Amino acid sequence: MAKAATETVPVAAARRLLLAGAGLAGPPRKATRATTLATVRGLGFVQVDSINAVERAHHLILHARLDGYRPDFLSHHLESSRELFEHWTHDASVIRRDWLPWWTHRFERDRVRLARHAWMKERLGSGWKRTLGEVRTAIAERGPLSTRDFPSRSGRKAEGWWDWSPHKAALELLWRSGEIAVHARRGFEKVYDLAERVHGKPEAMPERGELVEFACGEALARLGTATPRELSQFLNLVTLAEARAWSARAVGEGRAAAAMLERAGKKPAPGVARLDWRKAAAEPDPTPRALAPFDPLIRDRIRLAGLFGFDYRFEAFVPAAKRVRGYYTLPVLVGEALVARVDASSDREAGALRIARAWLEPGPAERHRRATVAACERLAEGLGLSLTIADRAFRPSRAPAGSVGLARRG
Repeated sequence: MAKAATETVPVAAARRLLLAGAGLAGPPRKATRATTLATVRGLGFVQVDSINAVERAHHLILHARLDGYRPDFLSHHLESSRELFEHWTHDASVIRRDWLPWWTHRFERDRVRLARHAWMKERLGSGWKRTLGEVRTAIAERGPLSTRDFPSRSGRKAEGWWDWSPHKAALELLWRSGEIAVHARRGFEKVYDLAERVHGKPEAMPERGELVEFACGEALARLGTATPRELSQFLNLVTLAEARAWSARAVGEGRAAAAMLERAGKKPAPGVARLDWRKAAAEPDPTPRALAPFDPLIRDRIRLAGLFGFDYRFEAFVPAAKRVRGYYTLPVLVGEALVARVDASSDREAGALRIARAWLEPGPAERHRRATVAACERLAEGLGLSLTIADRAFRPSRAPAGSVGLARRG
């Protein structure tokens, strides 16, 4: 068999392919239960995050793609229709239900890994077998339960995010290994039930080779172009070696194009591209949108810098005195360009989305400023809040070098 020719995919084409795969190439759709489900299915999954400074990440991801989105649209498909489920990809995520059979491999992997993990064993304690049995029995006999339905550590207050009681650790291990599933949420607290009562009869585990085909194929369909690392990390279901082998096999069988992938500031990297990459790289919709820090477009910081020239750092876990851009900074997308970032927070008592500061990327400053205001207005409307941009937002003496503040609005 003749060796497949290697094509060079320019940054611009790869950027547009990624926008399309991330559901950001077309105009926002009107939000309904049906379009919410279709959006998650198109993305494959949306990342879940607990930080509620503006709105939780999974809701912000859907706000960016849907006009008039409401959180109950998503919860309906998690708790009523069961078309979606919660588990892990690269992080905690809401995932399309028809992908559940592939997660049986992750359940087995996590069962073995967590059972051996010193950190988990420390939290389960010496009586770990008894604790796991108590949790299994309680859920089987009493129905859906959350952490608060089990004893805490001698009634003392937790000392940190990871200061888990033995029963909390047991719930996590059983969830990660697929024995129990998220039945619902109280606020943001997970309520668990037996997996078969949530999802039905247990799924048979597909062959490993089938899993590799699924994981890499779904990743390339959404990324458009990818290195083996990007394929492997998209769902975090297969190894880097498996992704490399899949890439070679897909090229050899004519299912993917061998490609050198251009990236800003770096040498082209070897990878693969969709066969239709030239035709699929269409000009995206120009609607200004504020994106969550964990948006599919944003979360891979290396890829983001290489395709958009946008150096982004999430600073929620950076000590306040060392933050440069703010606790929860949202990038602003217009078409195929990230034109700004805004330091945002929701003041729910006042009913306002507050923008403390904003920085514009190099380019036509006034156009970027107007687009940034429009993105913030759209987000505020979606959240049911008014928009307030503080006076200090445009103080150049307090902004990092090269940034431009917004004029006050509303």
